[in-house]
Amino acid sequence: MLLAYYLPQFHEVEENNLWWGKGFTEWTNVKKAKQYFKTQEIRKPIEPLGEYDLMLGDKVIEQQFEIAQEHGIDGFLVWNYWFGNEEKILERPFEKVLQEKQKVNYAFAWANHSWLNKTKGILLKEQKYLGAKDYKKYFNYLKSHFLSENYIKKDNKPIFGIFMPDLIPDLSEFIELFNKWAIELGFDGIFWLAENTNNESNYVKYFDRYFDSVVFLKGRKNSPIGYFFEKLNTKTKGKINFGPFIYSYKNLSDLYKNYELNENELGVIFSGWDTGIRHAKNGIILKNLSIASFDNHIHDVLEKTTKNNSDIIILKSWNEWAEGNLLEPDSIFGSELLNVLKRNRNGY
Repeated sequence: MLLAYYLPQFHEVEENNLWWGKGFTEWTNVKKAKQYFKTQEIRKPIEPLGEYDLMLGDKVIEQQFEIAQEHGIDGFLVWNYWFGNEEKILERPFEKVLQEKQKVNYAFAWANHSWLNKTKGILLKEQKYLGAKDYKKYFNYLKSHFLSENYIKKDNKPIFGIFMPDLIPDLSEFIELFNKWAIELGFDGIFWLAENTNNESNYVKYFDRYFDSVVFLKGRKNSPIGYFFEKLNTKTKGKINFGPFIYSYKNLSDLYKNYELNENELGVIFSGWDTGIRHAKNGIILKNLSIASFDNHIHDVLEKTTKNNSDIIILKSWNEWAEGNLLEPDSIFGSELLNVLKRNRNGY
C-alpha cells in the first residue's frame, strides 16, 4: 500500500487571511518564489490540475486521486489539524469529500504542532493537549470519517498517523482511549503510524508502524561545509545566514541506499525538496532531481520494502508545492515522475 502525504491548504481560511493577507493559500508562496541560482528549477502547476482551489470547482480532490491511483498511489495520508478545544483548521476540503461521498481513499495524520511565523518568531496558533475529555471530542469529530467506506483501514482498524508523538505528554492514554473508542464502533482498534520516529524512540512500542519522512535529508551531514553553515544559521536564529542551503538529491538518494529499515519501519519515497519557496534564505534546496535519480530512488525504496516484508510505503509528498516535494504534474517534469512511479510499481 502506497500512501502519499496530502496538504489541504489550497483554499482561503480566515486565519491565513489574517496572518498573511487576504487570499493567501499555498499558491501564494509558489507564485512569489525566488530563484537563488541559475540551475534552480521551481516547479509550477500545469494542467490537468493547474492552480486549483479545493473548495471551488467540481470535486478537485476526486480528480487528484484519480490521477494518483492511475499511477500507483493507493491513498492520501492527509494532514489533519486539531489544536484542542475543537479548534481546527484546513478541515473543510475533506469534510466536503465525506459529505459528497467522493471516490477518494484517504487516512489522516494528526499534524500536532503549533503554527508559527518563523520569520518573525510569532506564535500563530498553539497546539494544546487537554486530556481525555478533549481527546473524546477529537475522536467524535473523526468518527464519521473512520466509518466512511473510503477511509483506509488495515486489519479492521482505521489508519491514523501522528506527526510528533513525542510532543504528546499523555501519549499512552491518548492511544489507549482512541483504541477503546474505535473498538466501541466495531473496529479492532486504530492502526497507528508514528512519524518522526526511529527504533530508539521510547514510545515506538505503541505504534503498528513507524518512519521518519526526512531521514533522507539526514545524509546532508556528509556535506560538512554546507551543513556547518546551516547549523550556524539555526544556532544564531538566522543572524548569520549563508542560505538557502543547497544539497544534491542524487547524492542523498545514493546515501539513502545504505540505510536499512528496522522491523515495522516504513520506507519513504522522497519527491524533491525546496523549502526556499516557503522559508527563503532559511530554506533547504535539493538540486539534481531528475527522471533517472527519481527512478533509482523509487527502485531502492521498493527493494528495501520487499526485503523488510513491509506492507506500507510513504510518499513525501503529493502536493507540498511550497516545499518543493510533490508528484502532481508540474512545469519541469510534466507527468514523467508519475510515470516513473507507475512503471516501478507495476514491476513489483
